[in-house]
Amino acid sequence: MALQKRDLYRFPWSKNDNPIAWLEITDICNLRCEGCYRQRMTGHKPLEQIQEEVLFFKQWRNPDNVSIAGGEPLLHPEIVDVVAFIAENGIKPILLTNGMGLNPQVVRELKRAGLSGFTIHVDSHQSRPGWEDEGEAEHNALRQEYADMIAAQGGLITIFNSTVYPSTYQEIPDVVHWGREHVDRVHGLVFITYRTFATDSAIAMDAAGEQVDASQLGYSSEHFDQAFVTSPEVYQIIKEHLSQYEPSGYLGGTAVHDSYKWLAGAVIGSRKATYGSIGPKTMELAQAWHHLLYGTYLAYLTRANMGPLMFLMSPWDAAMRQAARRWLADVVRHPRRLFERVGVQSIGIIQAPDVQPNGQADMCDSCPDMTVWDGNLINSCRMDEYRLYGGLVTVAEKAKVEAERR
Repeated sequence: MALQKRDLYRFPWSKNDNPIAWLEITDICNLRCEGCYRQRMTGHKPLEQIQEEVLFFKQWRNPDNVSIAGGEPLLHPEIVDVVAFIAENGIKPILLTNGMGLNPQVVRELKRAGLSGFTIHVDSHQSRPGWEDEGEAEHNALRQEYADMIAAQGGLITIFNSTVYPSTYQEIPDVVHWGREHVDRVHGLVFITYRTFATDSAIAMDAAGEQVDASQLGYSSEHFDQAFVTSPEVYQIIKEHLSQYEPSGYLGGTAVHDSYKWLAGAVIGSRKATYGSIGPKTMELAQAWHHLLYGTYLAYLTRANMGPLMFLMSPWDAAMRQAARRWLADVVRHPRRLFERVGVQSIGIIQAPDVQPNGQADMCDSCPDMTVWDGNLINSCRMDEYRLYGGLVTVAEKAKVEAERR
């Protein structure tokens, strides 16, 4: 069954009232991921500048959490101070990392400073030393290592994201199945579709209409003739292998009415059984209730194992009713499961910017990953265009431009 926007909850987020703020503290990294949007130009930001950006977010973004990103933020020499400052300002610090700098001592220090959790990027196109020839299924061993390390400290959110390439699309179920087997310590999975700018077939122009060298952008490539994977396709392959999965909320695009830029869902179950997914009414109530109680919209659940109490939404949410019936039937067959922890595991899908025929990009409407540039909020995935060319670029077909010039 095809996705229908009318069946999902459209997140009420906006530029000035959004659960996520994207804080980039360095552009230095120890990996070279295919399609990376950030080039090394300026190095580590000073702590004072970082603190100013956190306060800017607090005033103009109203976030539930700050995503500490880079580059690789664990390379920043004052990362513990960064985490502590965010926590002191009443915002949840979430560290986005490739995990190479993680060890039990680092996890302990970050938790002590007030860290709420990790989002760890692991996929097979990272040129990670020792893993170059391994697929997504093999990378689950690395994911397991990080999940176990963080779980040993207790009380931290652990989410894994990966970029979906045409060559790895069929491997998505390998990651989903691994995540479901370790729902007690893997609180979420995120799949981000790969996009690139092919310099052999298109050119980029700045705001003045002058051609720029787009090969300087990390998300450019000399040639690309494959079909990009879309969010509905990622949903479909997950659904084929995990029939109980359904997204409950979405964000659309800024240019295309039928695009799904963010699809967010949460699967209900335990390590031994999956009962269903939370529905759009439950997602709506969670967002509204969190905003009413705490003044911010919700991005990360701090309590993943809520137990059967979550089924109290059943009278208003058809998806929850179905999950509750499956849980009750399972308890009747296996009475001991009445005492097992039942929780939720989020599964999110993000479709990266898509260039349209007019050269503009279809971005995420109410983009959650906005960062600070020159005193303004901008889309973090395109910040290098500001750093290199002073603003956003547009794209045109090379053959068409060359024909017009002749």
